[in-house]
Amino acid sequence: MKIEIPVLKFGSKECDKILSEIQNSRKKRNDEVEKSVREVLSNVAENGDKALFEYCKKFDNRILTVKNVRLQKKYISSQAQKIDKAIARTIKEASKRIFDYHQMQKNDPSFTLETKEGILRQKILPLKRVGLYIPGGHTVYPSTVLMDAIPAKIAGVSEIVAVTPCRDGELSPAIAFVFDLLEIDEVYQIGGAQAIAALAYGTKSIRAVDKIVGPGNSFVAAAKKEVYGTVDIDFVAGPSEIVIWAAESANPVWVALDLLSQAEHGSGDESAFLITESSDFAQKVKSALLDEIEKSPVKNIFEKLSKNAICIFVTQNGEESAKLINEIAPEHLEISTKNPSADLEKIQNASAIFLGNFSPVPVGDYFVGTNHVLPTAAASRYASPLGVDDFRKKISVVQISQKGLKNAAEHISRFARAENFIHHALTVERRICEQ
Repeated sequence: MKIEIPVLKFGSKECDKILSEIQNSRKKRNDEVEKSVREVLSNVAENGDKALFEYCKKFDNRILTVKNVRLQKKYISSQAQKIDKAIARTIKEASKRIFDYHQMQKNDPSFTLETKEGILRQKILPLKRVGLYIPGGHTVYPSTVLMDAIPAKIAGVSEIVAVTPCRDGELSPAIAFVFDLLEIDEVYQIGGAQAIAALAYGTKSIRAVDKIVGPGNSFVAAAKKEVYGTVDIDFVAGPSEIVIWAAESANPVWVALDLLSQAEHGSGDESAFLITESSDFAQKVKSALLDEIEKSPVKNIFEKLSKNAICIFVTQNGEESAKLINEIAPEHLEISTKNPSADLEKIQNASAIFLGNFSPVPVGDYFVGTNHVLPTAAASRYASPLGVDDFRKKISVVQISQKGLKNAAEHISRFARAENFIHHALTVERRICEQ
């Protein structure tokens, strides 16, 4: 299959057409997935373990029962011992950096405010029970266990539950090593929409959680969207995305490799866009992309990408580039311009931003400490990377004195009666009358 990489002039009819096609294609895919996911969720909600295990057999070819669906702590530890020693050292180093970065988010925003009426407080509490979804389809993701679990542990979550499909019936030693390292021992060998249903609604084997976090395929994302309201979720994460804003001073081969690094996730729905003000540089990157794809050991993955998954946009100036980036609102944004720090100030919408020629996305995916569980599909307009705050809740505490209520009563009564809530007013008025 020949891979097409269009080079498009921003603002042209062809550019507008392709951007529209990309958005419409995503919506059509989501509609189809959501329809089938609703059936799975409804079945598991109604029939519990019976439906859960039927789907595990259908989708994963696994025979699971109440007795073996949860992985025993002894088994997790034994699998963890099989890990390659070098990757074990790397995971420990990455874990430390992720802990250090997320620890900085913990500054407690609890406060006490004394007013004329009394004392107002905000109390911060960790969520009690959280479910982590760890993907296991195309490959396994020990890095995602770190990203999901470490902020939850720092927040103080007391019950961390993990679900992950075990490929070929075995838990990955690397995944097991991270579970062991972080002392997570409630692990269930299930995946897909049925795993989300079990976490949200609960079954005989799996108690329901308060929140579900973690990335997954389109079925997992659709399931999380459907169960939101029964439980909380982090966000609906879709296929990986990257936009690179690069000047002609950047290395075209490095830019090509960075684009491919996010296009290789394997779903076929990834997107990788270059934005540049140089037509000459655009052609250099296109040539480098075709060359790298041709000699890639995973060329078949790139051949499965949807139409226009890799695109190059040529703009007239930096203002146009920033405008296009803010419209796309990408998951990952690399800025490899002449002055990345200055250009950063022009960006409103991106989930994670990587500045300069030596900050490719994989440094954040794996090691330096920032979280790689990120909003996609333009959700960076309103959502943030996974962090400690995602695992805490705020409670308002109000303690009004007798004198304070008397001071506020007239205003409360007037407001309540204006909205025709009579007993809102009466419960305050009677307290004042009967003092």
